[in-house]
Amino acid sequence: MLNKSAVFFDIDDTLLDNYSAFKCTLKKYFPDSSIDENHFLGLYRDFRSHSEKIYQRYHEGKVGAIHNYDRWSSVLKRLKVADDSNRIDLDNYYHECQKKQALSVEMTILLQVLKNAGILCGVLTNGFTQQQQTKLDQLKLSRFIDPKWQFISEALGDAKPNVSCFQKVADQLPADITKILYLGDSYRNDIVPALAANWEPIWLNRFGDKDELSVLEVKYNDEAVIELLSRLLSTR
Repeated sequence: MLNKSAVFFDIDDTLLDNYSAFKCTLKKYFPDSSIDENHFLGLYRDFRSHSEKIYQRYHEGKVGAIHNYDRWSSVLKRLKVADDSNRIDLDNYYHECQKKQALSVEMTILLQVLKNAGILCGVLTNGFTQQQQTKLDQLKLSRFIDPKWQFISEALGDAKPNVSCFQKVADQLPADITKILYLGDSYRNDIVPALAANWEPIWLNRFGDKDELSVLEVKYNDEAVIELLSRLLSTR
């Protein structure tokens, strides 16, 4: 059964800790602000939502005058910062913090176990090819995942949450693969379309987002590892 299964992963906020990079940035530029954890989470949800919308506009060819650093405007507004002229500096520093992130211990162990078991593993991530490839290299994922199974939306010519994005990946897998597990953090981009494509998603809901469907949900990396291995070994 195991040789008929595949396990795919999202990158941002699944294997790569963007939230820590976000907090790192705000602490750098607003060291005197009294931002508690709940406030950080609220700001990050807004930041993440705007990031996804900006990429979607690029993917649909609706670029216009919008830029990636514009996602900081709403964050600064919620912090009651009137001058948002340093958005580019914030975005650049965010990327510097992001580059310091490494694969967690739990995910490293999981990927090593899956590799040792001979289970096909892959990546399906939204984003620009060069930018996302840098993240894949940073996490050294080729230690565990063959590059031919590392799918980036721009190169794939499709993007989540399109169900077709998942179907295009599935069509390239060996014919004997009958079960595809997918670990992702975004309910809209990862979980809903994965279900529609007949994959088996596990929602790594780090930020306590709300959902409408009853899906397998975990909050921490160790829970994700346990649930993924349990689902992988399930005979259903």
